[in-house]
Amino acid sequence: MPLQQRLQTANRLAQLLPGLLLTLSLSLGALLLVQLPLPFVGMVGPLTLAMLLAILAGHLVGARIEKRSEAGLQFSRHFLLRAGIILYGLRISFADLQSAGLNALLIDMVVVIGILATAAWVGIRWLKLDARTAVLIGAGSAICGAAAVLASAPTIRARQQAVPVAIATVVLFGSAAMLLYPWLFAQEWVQALFHNGDTAFGRLVGATTHEVAQVTAVAAALPTEAAHTAVVTKLMRVMLLVPVLLVLSHLFNKGQSDSNTPAKLPAPWFALVFMLLPLVNSLDLLPEQLLALLHQLDQLFLAMAMAALGFATRLSAIRAAGWKPMILGALLFALLLVGGTGMTLLLS
Repeated sequence: MPLQQRLQTANRLAQLLPGLLLTLSLSLGALLLVQLPLPFVGMVGPLTLAMLLAILAGHLVGARIEKRSEAGLQFSRHFLLRAGIILYGLRISFADLQSAGLNALLIDMVVVIGILATAAWVGIRWLKLDARTAVLIGAGSAICGAAAVLASAPTIRARQQAVPVAIATVVLFGSAAMLLYPWLFAQEWVQALFHNGDTAFGRLVGATTHEVAQVTAVAAALPTEAAHTAVVTKLMRVMLLVPVLLVLSHLFNKGQSDSNTPAKLPAPWFALVFMLLPLVNSLDLLPEQLLALLHQLDQLFLAMAMAALGFATRLSAIRAAGWKPMILGALLFALLLVGGTGMTLLLS
C-alpha cells in the first residue's frame, strides 16, 4: 500500500476512534447494567438502555467532544447498524420456523400488515403526523421494536429526531405488554378462552409484543411449550422486516420520483443479506462457539448504533413531538392485544 494511502487510512481511523470509543463505552455499560437485578433495566433491555445512557451523556458533555466524535457516531449509526441487523439473522433457523407452524406465520403477516396500515392511516389522516414518523411508529409496533425503527429510518429517510420518538412508544407499550401477558396467562378466564392451550398463548405473545427481549422476558414466566412458541413466532415476525423494508423503499422511492427531487433511496441490501443467514444457521455451517460470538457481536453492534443515535438526541425534540405519537402507540398496542387475540383464536 502506498505511503499516502496508508496515511489517509490512518487519518480516517483517527477520526473514527473517538466516536467509536464513546459508543462502545456506552454500549458496554448498558450490557453490564442489564445483568443487574434492577426492575426498570430489565424492562427496557440493553438496546434501549444504551440509547437512554447516550441521551444522558449527550446532554452532559460539551460541544467539543460531540464534534470530535461525530465521524465515529455516524459510522455507528450507518455501518454498525446494518452489520447488526445482518447478524441478527443468525438467531433464526428453518427448524424454528417449522416448529411454530404455518398458523404462526399467518398471524404474524396479518399483524404486520394491519398495524402498519393502521399506523399510516390514523397517524397521517387523523393525528396529522408526518408520514415518516407514523411509519416508524408502525414499524416498531408491527415488527421488532427498536431494531425495526432503526432499520426503517434510513430506508425512508426519516428525520433523525423522529427515531427516538418512535422508540419511546416501543419502550412504553412493549414494557406494558411484558407486564400484562404473564398476569393474563395466570387468569382462569384466559386459560378457558385459549382452551388451556399453551401453544396458542405463546403465539399471541410472539405476534404482539414489541421487542425480542421483551418476548424473552415474558417467555421466562410461561411454561416451556408456550415460551418456545412465543420466541419462535417473534423471530418469524422479525423475518418480515425484509419484505417490509423492500415495500417501504419502493413506496418512498415512488414519492421521490414524483417530486422535484429525483434522488433515489438506497435499497435495503443489508436486509437481503439478513434473509440468507437463517439458511447458514440451518445448515450448521458455523461452529457453536463462533455462532455464540457472532450473537454477542450482533448485540454489541446494535447497542452501539442505538448509543450513536441517542447521543445526538435532545429531549427538547422529543417533547416537541407532543402526545400524538404516544396516542398512536397506545392505539396500536390496543389493536395488537385485541386483534392479535382474535387472530390467534381463529387460527389455533
